[in-house]
Amino acid sequence: MNIPTFIAFEVTDVETGYPYAIAWSLPDGQYKTVLVRPEEDWLIDFEMGQYSPDAPPLQDLLDKGESVKDILKEWQHDFERGELYCQDPILAQYCLDLMFNVLDKECEYEVVSEYDCYDKIDSFDIDDQRRWIMDTEGLNATQCEDMVRAMIYVYSRMEDGEL
Repeated sequence: MNIPTFIAFEVTDVETGYPYAIAWSLPDGQYKTVLVRPEEDWLIDFEMGQYSPDAPPLQDLLDKGESVKDILKEWQHDFERGELYCQDPILAQYCLDLMFNVLDKECEYEVVSEYDCYDKIDSFDIDDQRRWIMDTEGLNATQCEDMVRAMIYVYSRMEDGEL
């Protein structure tokens, strides 16, 4: 089975924040997740008090996070098809544009709604399957890693004819 590239972001603030965690799938069904070291000009969120309570402490991101440059370099190897499927295309495009702006480049990936992976399945059925998988697997809908895991599970069930 060849899994599409699913991606999910966790951000400091939905409207004006930056990504602090990212998860994405690989064609073999595995996934990667990474903390993002914030860029200097992103840190205004902390000064303005707009910081998600779910985010790790700033010092952890600075110490353990990967640089945007390194993440984008890794994606060149991981994103073979150029299409990224996600639950929230607007948020994903915002995060990708923010990250590519660090290198003064345009985003080179097409952001597509997860629902476009499923030709013959109603979006409400997809949402029901995602909720069921989240519940039965003990996944958290606010964590990017769990969001990607759920998208992989739903896609696998569809490919196996279980949906």
